[in-house]
Amino acid sequence: MAAQTVSRRQALGWRRAGLGATASSLPATRAALLLIAVLSAAIAPAHARPDRIVSLNLCTDQMALMLVPRKTIRSLSYLAVRPDISAASDRAGGILLNHGRSEEILPLHPDIILAGRYTARPTVFLLKRLGYDVLDQDISRSIADVRERVREAGRALGRADEAEAQVAAMDARLAAVAPRPGERRPTALYYQPNGFAAGADTLVGDVIAHAGLDNLGANAGVRGHGRMPLETLLELQPEILIVDDRKPEAPALAYEVLRHPALKAMIDRTVQVVVPTRLWICGIPAVVDAVEILAAARSKVIARSGS
Repeated sequence: MAAQTVSRRQALGWRRAGLGATASSLPATRAALLLIAVLSAAIAPAHARPDRIVSLNLCTDQMALMLVPRKTIRSLSYLAVRPDISAASDRAGGILLNHGRSEEILPLHPDIILAGRYTARPTVFLLKRLGYDVLDQDISRSIADVRERVREAGRALGRADEAEAQVAAMDARLAAVAPRPGERRPTALYYQPNGFAAGADTLVGDVIAHAGLDNLGANAGVRGHGRMPLETLLELQPEILIVDDRKPEAPALAYEVLRHPALKAMIDRTVQVVVPTRLWICGIPAVVDAVEILAAARSKVIARSGS
């Protein structure tokens, strides 16, 4: 009989069940583990679904809530319940929240930990070193990335079919609002406090493109989220000015540029659209809501201009 490979998840399960090896019992323990591995391979499904899931990141919080039964989620990040930045805040209530600290995670004995590439790095490094299964998801810079993140999470959670269903539903909605061939693409710009604009290689920029709009941030040479002087914005004269719905928690100079009289005068001649931050702060299917909002603005501008 071929030797069986012991997975990290199996090893963790044996450790919790008191089957960890000691120096005096090592040969017997190895034999017992090999027997368990053989039996597990014979009776367990090829891709067992984890049923103790912990998420450390706002975006993976929403992936988990979207793909798995609520009862399998042991903890979400504390950001999951904030309605200003979480599109799933209404479904996160009542689930234990964490702040990404190892002392919060280890007692939960998770089967898998979902994390972001830049989230709670000391905790993630420790969990990996201890042998826990950790899915580190990168940020999404395009809707194509969103599809891949959903599928990646689906594979890790044993929910590939559910992930494909989410991708299919997302693509159907995108197709429904896509511009017709040859249709004019009105100009648009996403402008944030401190004069930041979304340019090329950003999820926001790709959402703007999928909505049938021409992103002036990318056209102006902005890559990522970069500073754009107010004078440049006024010179570009976008037909659609996109802002978010976040308000300062305290007086902040960063917001003064959005209150400038010259910008207010320009807004009177353009269409201003508010896209809630929670719709595109993460690479999840909720970005389609943002596409639909902007596509509606595109239709309004085209109808008004008669072109």
